[in-house]
Amino acid sequence: IPVSIWSSLGLLLHYLDRFFINKYLDTINLGVYSSISEISIRIFSFLIFPITLAVHPRITKFWNEDKKLEAFALINKSVKIIFLSLLIIGLVIVIFNNLFFSILNYGIPSLPESSKIIFLPLIMSGMLWQLSLLTHKAIELNEKTHLMIVFILFSVAINILVNTLFISQYGIIVTALSSLASSFIYCSLTWIYSMY
Repeated sequence: IPVSIWSSLGLLLHYLDRFFINKYLDTINLGVYSSISEISIRIFSFLIFPITLAVHPRITKFWNEDKKLEAFALINKSVKIIFLSLLIIGLVIVIFNNLFFSILNYGIPSLPESSKIIFLPLIMSGMLWQLSLLTHKAIELNEKTHLMIVFILFSVAINILVNTLFISQYGIIVTALSSLASSFIYCSLTWIYSMY
């Protein structure tokens, strides 16, 4: 049951983004955000997903064989590899942001130039959610999945607070940054707890 609740709260975050844009902005912003969010998060998350998919069975196998140190070592190594990948991908996107946006704009010609600013935060958010599948693995294996709910509730609270306070003043970038902040907070909390 806790994993189902955690999963529902994760889906709630995507709903909240669209809810606040629809409430405080307009349908054009809602369409732009939804398009960029779906494309950027899905495509770039797939760069990280094969790594997480490959290491999950090995981590579980070590854990089931009571080789917990090996399981933690593999989690730690995987997190470092993915984090380094995030940094490299983020740097490439910053350097070639115009090129990536031009490719995206070719597929969706109606995207305004101003929407370029939400591209990087949404990509990084998607990749951090993929990384969190590893950072919370130790919590999951220890059968303390209720803590995953507590940590994702912090993310939901940040999303609601930031959007409520700032979206009407600063626009669509607030939602993209709150998405990034939510994923960063969950990933950080689960990693800190898992390690210490």
